[in-house]
Amino acid sequence: MTPPGKKPAGPGDFRAQNTRPAAFAGASYPAQADKLQRSLTGYFTAPGSPGAPERLNGSVPLSGLIAPHIDFPRGHVGYAWAYREILRYGLADLYIILGVAHQTPPSPFVLTKKNYDTPFGPAETDKDLAHALAEKASFDLFADEFVHRTEHSIEFQAVYLKYVQKIIGGRFKILPLLCSSYDLQGADPGKRTETFLSELENILRDYPGKVCLLAGVDFAHIGPCFGDDRPAEGEFLEQTQREDRASLKQLLRQDPKGFLNSVMFDGNRRKVCGVSALYAFSKLHKGLFGRTSAELLHYGHAADPTGGEVTFASLSYRPGAGL
Repeated sequence: MTPPGKKPAGPGDFRAQNTRPAAFAGASYPAQADKLQRSLTGYFTAPGSPGAPERLNGSVPLSGLIAPHIDFPRGHVGYAWAYREILRYGLADLYIILGVAHQTPPSPFVLTKKNYDTPFGPAETDKDLAHALAEKASFDLFADEFVHRTEHSIEFQAVYLKYVQKIIGGRFKILPLLCSSYDLQGADPGKRTETFLSELENILRDYPGKVCLLAGVDFAHIGPCFGDDRPAEGEFLEQTQREDRASLKQLLRQDPKGFLNSVMFDGNRRKVCGVSALYAFSKLHKGLFGRTSAELLHYGHAADPTGGEVTFASLSYRPGAGL
């Protein structure tokens, strides 16, 4: 997704910037904070949405959240179900935001130390953590940093996190990581991916605060505009939804390898763009938190204006009894 009507900064200019600008403000969502707040608040009471959230006193923040990254107007119900959980349970101290590098850069993970700007103010990146992670990584986490310029998957989560903060208060930091499927071969995520996730898990074990993993992903992309030879309807759509639900079942079981196999058994025919980010989420969450209480909050799909269908889901993970 490219910011409509905007020319992104070149790689050199982007590296010189102190913050990552809100590339989609004024295009995919209102650039004015008051208008944006009214818009996001309205999503919670739209048809199919969960309703206005109530804060649960004495609650513990989520350990994991999977949210859509489709544009807000089409995915608003999914976003409302996802971020209602943070409004209810409170903010964690750190969000590891795992987004999708749609351009598939050569680095399996792409980091930036820049704060992510939003109309509600910047979502602050934990620069010390980013530095420590970059020092440990076996490859250059900043080699493809410029792909953050126009990538929406992290930006949309930063907007919602800052909205939550505006509503309930509190403080948080983020670690923005774009995930590329460059190393993914069949159901093999690649040695660099496995090594990096192990390094990140070890660093996060010593983090002095509550950590929440946050995947900003969509699932299937089907129909003519995505290269299929038939419309995204009827049995084709129903089969896609069945396969999506099989993958969601693996995520709820916290089985990262099972999830990867459920997507890649046919070469990812569904074109699940979030496959690498979701594998990273599932592998990290299982390693850091073990068996927690996982819940599918919402599953839906929306038409692509160019002729296709995109599916997305919202899942929450809470510390507590395992499944």
